[in-house]
Amino acid sequence: MSLSRSTIIAIIVTLWIARAWAQQSAPEATSTSSAISAGTASPSPTPVVFSSQTLAELKRLQQAALRSDYAYKQVAHLANNIGPRLSGSSQAAKSIEYVASELKAIGCEVQLEKVMVPHWMRGEETAGLVEFPGQAQSTMQKIVLCALGGSVATPPEGIEAEVIAVRNFDELKSMPRDKVAGKIVLFNYPFDKQMAAEGRGILDRPITQMMHRKFQPAQLPQRTPI
Repeated sequence: MSLSRSTIIAIIVTLWIARAWAQQSAPEATSTSSAISAGTASPSPTPVVFSSQTLAELKRLQQAALRSDYAYKQVAHLANNIGPRLSGSSQAAKSIEYVASELKAIGCEVQLEKVMVPHWMRGEETAGLVEFPGQAQSTMQKIVLCALGGSVATPPEGIEAEVIAVRNFDELKSMPRDKVAGKIVLFNYPFDKQMAAEGRGILDRPITQMMHRKFQPAQLPQRTPI
């Protein structure tokens, strides 16, 4: 627990030292300006804010905090034990409770306040190729996908349109608007070659002609208290 306390103290100490240096440099800058304008005054000496012993102790606290793995352990707990923390989710609430309890454990005074945050709930995502080269009659190819958090839902019937494949945003921006409007844009970005060599990715995929995509049902972001 001493290491975790050192982490907090080191942050405060760093800000404290920075403020002290700012205070030390301010009188010197003022005196220099006066000397230039008057031509006779000399800069005043920098005042001693902390003793050499105090600065040495602060330095030791800072080094102890930098050597500690306390911060990494906290991040690991949030990522592995609690998981994704979308705003308004139960995981976000648990992470707030955890951080508050950890701060209290090292002697900090903590007070939680209720706030309103956006809240997005995942619906059901489906997609499939309905027209593609070499397609067998009366068949379609299902695509497994996962919508990004915060995605807007499609209409209930989904979206069916021609697919335009691009490698990056620059290629997309270079295309005429009439070639993109009303179509589904596929970013055909290649997987890492090493991953592909290990059988964990595919470098090239055929460019599809028609795709049906449906995100249903999905709830639009709403405000929820935490």
